[in-house]
Amino acid sequence: MIKKIRAAFVNRSRLLKISGFVSCSALMLIIGVVGQDQIGITKSYADAHGVNVPPIVRLDRVRLGGENLGDFAPYEPDSGNLIARGYDYYYSEDESFGIGVWESKPGQMTYNDLEYDELMFVLDGSLVMTSTDGEREVFGVGEGLVLPRGWSGRLAVPEGGVRKIWVSYMGGVKGQ
Repeated sequence: MIKKIRAAFVNRSRLLKISGFVSCSALMLIIGVVGQDQIGITKSYADAHGVNVPPIVRLDRVRLGGENLGDFAPYEPDSGNLIARGYDYYYSEDESFGIGVWESKPGQMTYNDLEYDELMFVLDGSLVMTSTDGEREVFGVGEGLVLPRGWSGRLAVPEGGVRKIWVSYMGGVKGQ
């Protein structure tokens, strides 16, 4: 009986995490579309008009689990002391929208007037976000957050590190 209750709890917990991630991802897509001149070509429109539709991008378990992410290296050393690694799964053709997995050892970095919108969903470990007005929030496994364009504050990675999925709408600022 206890095993059935535990299994039901684990399944419900996974479902809540997945639905939360999907909801946050949908929000990022909406943020990316707002203010644009056109929404884009839907698959049904593309099929009917002979437009090539790109393949689905799979977020594989290996990298999401922290394997094959490359070597750890200083991450934005002008902004902090994080040592991180990651894998970029996808960028739109114009590099305005991207998705990846990122992992960091303990440390911190400062954001000054963030130039893009970013969703973060914690897969392992935790993040501590502190805004410039001193509001501090901790995000653990299965939790996510959206940093809106213009946000300023500090991201801290406590002992044990963090691994997260990130989804960003950059509006063309990648690589600048």
